[in-house]
Parts: sequence; C-alpha cells; structure tokens
Amino acid sequence: MEFYRENLRDVFGDTLVELGEQNPKIVVLDADLCTSTATDRFRDRFPKRFFQCGIAEANMFSVAAALAAEGYIPFPATFASFAARRALDNIYLHICLNNANVKIPASYAGLTAAECGPSHNSCEDIGIFASLPNMRVIDAGDNRELRSAMHVLANDEGAVYFRLEKAEMPVLFDDGYQFTWGRGYVLREGGDVALMSTGAMTAIALSAADVLRARYGISARIVHMPSIRPIDEALIGETARKCGTLITLENGRVGAGFGNCVCEAVCRTSPARVHQIGVARDQLPGSDHLYNLLRHHQLLPGDVAQRAAVILHNRI
Repeated sequence: MEFYRENLRDVFGDTLVELGEQNPKIVVLDADLCTSTATDRFRDRFPKRFFQCGIAEANMFSVAAALAAEGYIPFPATFASFAARRALDNIYLHICLNNANVKIPASYAGLTAAECGPSHNSCEDIGIFASLPNMRVIDAGDNRELRSAMHVLANDEGAVYFRLEKAEMPVLFDDGYQFTWGRGYVLREGGDVALMSTGAMTAIALSAADVLRARYGISARIVHMPSIRPIDEALIGETARKCGTLITLENGRVGAGFGNCVCEAVCRTSPARVHQIGVARDQLPGSDHLYNLLRHHQLLPGDVAQRAAVILHNRI
C-alpha cells in the first residue's frame, strides 16, 4: 500500500541495540519469537543480556518484573495478542501492582498480524493496557517517532506498553522530532471535522483527508496521538471546540481502545460528537493480507472519507 513505506520492526530492533549499547542495565526477554520481533539483533549483540523464556509468556513477564526489582530495565518482547490476553494476569499482578520498570514491546498489533490468523490479532490491546494501573501506552506513527519514544521510555521509570505494528509507515516527522508524554500533534488544519488517529491509522487519516477535500469539499483537521495514556486532553478539547465533530480511527476494536480514550477526554473538556471507526465491536478480525483486512473493515482511505461524509451529512 502506498501509505506504508518503512517497517517499524526494523527500527525497533536497531534502536533496541542502540539503547543496549548506552545502558548495560537493559535486558531483553523473548518468548521464542525473536526473529519475528527483531530482538534477535539484541541477542546477537548482547547474548548474556538476552533471556530465552520459551513459549511461556506469563512466566516471561513475571521474570521481567523480578529483573526490574533488581535494577535492570527489561524489555519482554512478544506479540500484542499474547501480552493482552495470555499473560494479562501476570502483567497486572507483578508489573502494574508493583509499578515495575518494565517496557513491553508488543509486535503485530491490531490488524497488522494479518495472515497470522485471528488468534494473533489484538484488537483489544489498547483498551486493556490503557485501563491498567501504573501503565503508559504508546502507538507510534512513524520510525522517527518510535525511535524517539524508545529513548524516552527507556530512561523513564515505570511500566510502558508500546505497540509495534507490522507495517511499513510513511514519514510524518522530521529528524528533530522529540516524543513527549501526553502530547498530540496537528498534522493538518481543517475546520469541518477532525480525524483523530494513532499509530498506523494516521497515514490512513491523511490520505482520507485528501479524498474528503477532493471528492466532498470537506476540510478535515488531522490530529495524531502517539501517547494514548497519558493523552493530550488540552488538544482534544481545543479540537472539539474548533470542529464540533470528532472521528477516531482505530487499528483495533471500537468501544475498547483509542476512541474510548478520546471520548473520556471529551467528557472532561468540551462537549462534541464523537464517532469511532475501526473493527466493529462484535466482529472478528479474520485472517488475510493487511490490505484485504482494511478493505473488509472499511478502513481504507476512501472508505473512511465516505463514512466521514455520511456522518457530517447526517449531523443534527
């Protein structure tokens, strides 16, 4: 797809090695997925700081919490679906309740698990992790943002869940970009509607805005939110007052993720109409090429633009 150009997995693996060179306290734990998560690069560079836990994700997160208690900075790497569902109890009990300094890189997030099968699609992970105590959540939109966010989270105390969507991303930011907790970004101005997105969906939002203007004469403000918890409530409130109608785009299930975080912020700031676009609440994600999954769930730019136009047309 033309709006996916650079692979996040590569920049994650390289940045992890870079962080390991800077800080000997950084260690990586693996659940027999290192070639899929690109943590094999860290293994090859720092074999004594790489721990193979096998296909035992729950145990891996408990080991990570124990390492954090000893002063290490563990990165237990697995797929988002396994972290959000299979190992959730251990994450809650050993990481969240102890406010452990554990960084959770979650690969193959949302629909980007694609052909791996529905058991590997994590359409609920943002909602799950954003609801946990002492847990911050990131969904980076491009390589520069991911690299900057990894440098920030590696040097901050506390638990972090950050998504690594299996997709190639366009360039959104320049070389001087600096990730900041709780900050969102207006990537394009517009006053008729706001498309609010995070992660891989921001590329789709930008393309959808082009279709909205060309086909429907609608001006869309594009707001990118890499920091989901904490979230930029001030920017959400400003956008609500400016546009009146907000549409959230979700690489996951509506009613259980990013869109809900925006709705909560709207309730605390300025009243606005919020519509969530993503995988339907009771719909399974399926297994197919990513493009086909996006088309099936009406998440391609043309689909998003058409749905936004209908929402505005029916505005009361």
